[in-house]
Formats: sequence, structure tokens, C-alpha cells
Amino acid sequence: MVRAGRTTLRDVAEAAGVSVATCSYVLSGRADRTTPLPEATRKRVESAAQKLGYKGNTAARSLRRQRSELIAIVYAPPVGPWLDRLTWECEDVAAAHGYSVIGVPVRRLDRAAQSLRVITRGHVDGAIFTPGLSDDLDLTAARRSTRALMAFSDGLRMPGADVVRNNVRTALMEATSYLIDAGRERIAFLSHTGAPEDRYLGYVDAHRRAGRDVDPNLVRVGAASREDAVLVVRELLDSPSPPDAVVSESDRGAFAALQAAVDRGVKVPDDLAVIGTGNTREATYSQPPLTSVGMHQLDFTEMVEALFARIDDPALPARELFMPWVLNHRASA
Repeated sequence: MVRAGRTTLRDVAEAAGVSVATCSYVLSGRADRTTPLPEATRKRVESAAQKLGYKGNTAARSLRRQRSELIAIVYAPPVGPWLDRLTWECEDVAAAHGYSVIGVPVRRLDRAAQSLRVITRGHVDGAIFTPGLSDDLDLTAARRSTRALMAFSDGLRMPGADVVRNNVRTALMEATSYLIDAGRERIAFLSHTGAPEDRYLGYVDAHRRAGRDVDPNLVRVGAASREDAVLVVRELLDSPSPPDAVVSESDRGAFAALQAAVDRGVKVPDDLAVIGTGNTREATYSQPPLTSVGMHQLDFTEMVEALFARIDDPALPARELFMPWVLNHRASA
């Protein structure tokens, strides 16, 4: 006899003759058990749920498909226009597949495991790891617990995971070499964290190729914050040997460099060339328009469709999608 009122998970479990934990596992659509449940048990739970009218917070279609109908975008704050565009396009494609999109911020690597529990516990069908994360995280648990995983990385190789290659290091090397070839002698670099990531390594590669040493006094942390970047670039411009060019790991830091140049009466690009990273839409209408390294057009449709193809068939061969970054020339450099 079922109690009066709304059917609960316990009602379904009792009707199916299983534990509440087993009932929850089946109805959540998860598939992350080392030993899969017997098919007869799964069908018994689904049949009991349908007979009792239990749907929880998911549609009947989700129950039948054994899916959560959620995908996650994993990112490292602070966010910017690049991530906005990726999110919008994910929402559009997801809606066409009957899915929703959630964001998973990973602000500190030492707390990443806690942040990623929504993925490692199987609550999403797919996950996209944005640039700068997959190379610093162990994605093994996430790959095992989701139907589909996609990561932006120029170095990651993981069986069953799709990877987007941007050739970041090469692109930043070419951007810095462009400044060197144009006669710039003191090229500063604005870093996000100070760690030697691909963007900084490209900057170093260009100096080595030109037979130059990198001046550590010109490498500063500040690209993650406009406020920090303004202060850092002002300090550089006030120094006895100011830079004649700035390369920033983000457009955010480059916009701040433009502001700092105005504050100090420095002409861009005559006295100071500025190059950002990301090629955000704001770069086209800053003053002056910002030269920026990034995808020529921010179109993520192909990669999001590839994620859904793997959700539908996790056995598909792993794919490499090439979306190379290029130097988009504008008036700031």
C-alpha cells in the first residue's frame, strides 16, 4: 500500500524490492559503478517508478534514457567574454538536444576535487574543461564518471576524451616575434599567476629564437585583473627602463595596459605596442582597437556537437579538434 500524497523515492524502492540507494542510483541515470547493476533490477525500479507515477525532478524521457540531461562547463574564475560566448553556444546546442548547461567554477586547484564532485559522482552526462585547467587536473575520475569529456589542451592525451587543440604556445611565440621583428626592444609580459604556462613559454620561445634573454623585471603578474594590470603597467612605465611593448595573457590585462598608457601620456602604438590574448569582441572597439591572439572567430558549435555525439555513443574514437589561435592585427600593435 502506497502512502497518500506525493510518491516518494522510498515508495518506489519498497515497490521494487530494493534499497533507497539502489533506487536513487537507477533513477538518477548514473552509470559510474565499477560493477553495473543487473538489468533486471534496473527494469524493476523503472517499472515501479512509472506505475507509481514517480518522476522526481526529471522528465520521463530522462528516466527512459538513463541520462541526467545536463552538461557542465568547468572554468577558472575570473570569467570573461570568451567564456560567455562558449556558454551561449553550449546553451543553444544543448537546448536542441533537450539538455541544460551548468557552470562549475574551479578557483583553487587544492579544492578542485570538491568542486568537481558534480562530475565525478556522475551527475552530468558530459563536461567541457576550458583552457588552463585540464593540464593541471587529474581528469581520470571525471572521464570514468561521465559519458563524454572534452578539454581544451595542447598536451592532454586521454583515451576516450575529445581534445580541442589551439596551438597556444606557437601563437604566442609568433605574436612576440612580430613585435621583435618590428624593432621592439623591451617587451613586457603580463601573466595570470606567474606559473610557466604555454602562453608565457611562447613568449620565451620568441626571445630565444631571436637570440635574446628574457628580462625577469619585465615579467609581471596582473593579467587576471584590470585593477592589478593597471597598477603593474603604470609601475613599468614609470621605471628607468620602461617597456616599448606589452604582451598580456588576457585581453583584460591588455585593456588595462591601454588605460595605463593614457594615464602616463604614453602613445599607443608609437611608444608602446600592446597585444592581448583571447580575441574578445571588445578588442574590436577598444581605443585603439586591440591586437589580440586567439581564434579568428569565436564559433564553438562543432566542438559542442562533438560532445553530444559522444554522449550518444561513448564508444566513438577520441577526436582532436583543431581551432588554432592566430594574431589578429589591429591598431594597438
